[in-house]
Amino acid sequence: MKQFSWKYYFALLLLLPILLIVMKHMMFLWAVALFMGYFTWALFSGMFFYIYHKKKGVRSGFCVTNEYEMLTMHFWIDTIHQELAVLCLLNPFKVQYFPLDSIEEIEPVVTYAGKKKDYAYGVYFNITINGKKTSVGVASSGRGSLINRNHRNQYLDDIQKLKDVIWKAKLKD
Repeated sequence: MKQFSWKYYFALLLLLPILLIVMKHMMFLWAVALFMGYFTWALFSGMFFYIYHKKKGVRSGFCVTNEYEMLTMHFWIDTIHQELAVLCLLNPFKVQYFPLDSIEEIEPVVTYAGKKKDYAYGVYFNITINGKKTSVGVASSGRGSLINRNHRNQYLDDIQKLKDVIWKAKLKD
């Protein structure tokens, strides 16, 4: 699964020197406005494309039976046609499709804060598709408060539900 669009963000980075050359020949306020526009586009364009493609949804013929929203990914599951569709926040330009048979493992992981394991820094799962392991964040404390035991168990239950849906669909065939 491709989580990051290197081509888009590299092209966006290459526009910066061109923008700086153009800004030398402009009035100061126009140059600042142009730079702020570029900066805003660089920060938020991925989110705009992600929201657009998430609302647009999946291709025709894909029967969404389950849908899951994670921190930086959106999953659609088609148990009828045995497919998984994924949209990543940092690769928001296309929905990626995988047959459910290509999913080898889904393993929940918790990063704890302390020895008592009452609080966690983050909850995520590793999904292995065609031999390639990808880490998917479910919850993160970030700079906020830590994840307590009740919330952690809820997130682990959500991961288990996703895993059960995929495994039941794979066994149905």
